[in-house]
Amino acid sequence: PPQRSYFNNANPAARPVSANEVASKFMPSRDVCYIVHSMLRPLQSLDAYNDDYYHWSVANRKSMMRGSPGVGMAPPGGGGGTTSQTPQPVWKEVKAITKERDEKFLSSMKDRAKLFAEEKKSLGQLVKTNVKRPKALLTTPVLNKENVQDNAAANDEDVAKKTDSKYESEQRRHRIQLWKARVRVDKGYSAFLSLIELRRLIQVHAGAPRLANDLMVDVKTNVDLLHSSLGIVIKVDQGNAGGKTIDIDEATLAGTLSLPKGRALCARVIEEGILPHPSACQLLPVALGCILSWPAGGGGATSAEGEDRLLHALTGLVLTPQPRMDPSALYRCLDMSVSLAKASQNDNNEDDGRKGLSAITGSHMRTKLLYSVLSVGKEVCSGSTAEVHHGAMMGESWSEKESTFLEIIASAQTR
Repeated sequence: PPQRSYFNNANPAARPVSANEVASKFMPSRDVCYIVHSMLRPLQSLDAYNDDYYHWSVANRKSMMRGSPGVGMAPPGGGGGTTSQTPQPVWKEVKAITKERDEKFLSSMKDRAKLFAEEKKSLGQLVKTNVKRPKALLTTPVLNKENVQDNAAANDEDVAKKTDSKYESEQRRHRIQLWKARVRVDKGYSAFLSLIELRRLIQVHAGAPRLANDLMVDVKTNVDLLHSSLGIVIKVDQGNAGGKTIDIDEATLAGTLSLPKGRALCARVIEEGILPHPSACQLLPVALGCILSWPAGGGGATSAEGEDRLLHALTGLVLTPQPRMDPSALYRCLDMSVSLAKASQNDNNEDDGRKGLSAITGSHMRTKLLYSVLSVGKEVCSGSTAEVHHGAMMGESWSEKESTFLEIIASAQTR
């Protein structure tokens, strides 16, 4: 009887298997080898860090929850190396080779599919999309409204046309703003993931400063993209020895935070320490203003998706001892809270939960963030001699606003 071969030796040093040994009466050796190579192709990666990103992210999160260093991160105490044999980021040259190889393989597949379609007279081809950048499969046609003219009601139709035109222009404007926000969030996530990869690549080559300096150009480029997605504008003051000032575009930030993915992006860049600390400090008051303008999640209502995580990240930013928060950012947060609290005294109808104290104390995470601002600000701002407005010192103005805010809250509880 013919001897049967078993291919169950997982040792990498095992002898290679000849294609003639895998042939059968149902499939020739060429077809078997083609299937085996197709199955092994995903494992033959030049950039395993990106190809296995989700696997290593889950493993890293589990290891950090157990209290151990993250997967592929340096162990405590220095000494170099990583905690396990994990794939490390590759240089741009290797990525270019990987991209060229993938494009060459895709081109050969298209040519073979075209020849097969011509020989077998098939109806068409289905092009596989890239899993990293999926193609939108849902398309909605543009709805056009047919206007029928009627001489008897021409004036009424003119008025209706003007109203419809205003409504359609308003809807078009909202759609444009929505898609702009989506594009900003997409660019922000790409920059965030690139900065995570660059940070790990710099950590791996910590002993080679020249190689790390070569990566700083890419770091700056991605930081600028991340800033633009969150509405952060860096201006260089030519008259102040080239000093830089940080401004926040409130409309851009509000558009980004209006999307759940935008709120998650803002929270992640703060949690991971990817957003530069000066930018995060200036972002805090504006982000708090956007959050307080949303309906509160208290009283059984559901808060906006991702709001609690964003508030938790902002609270961690305030409570971080090093680097310490900018006193002016904490002062602006308190000033905004006092303005809302004063508005609540003059407004007896706050059923919508958008104004006054209901916007501040409407959820546990909002109250926690405000408490953190008060506790840290009392320590940081009380001794500050910086001027805020009309020549008043920040320390004195902080004490006055803090007393006013606490009095309003106390009076509201006694109503």
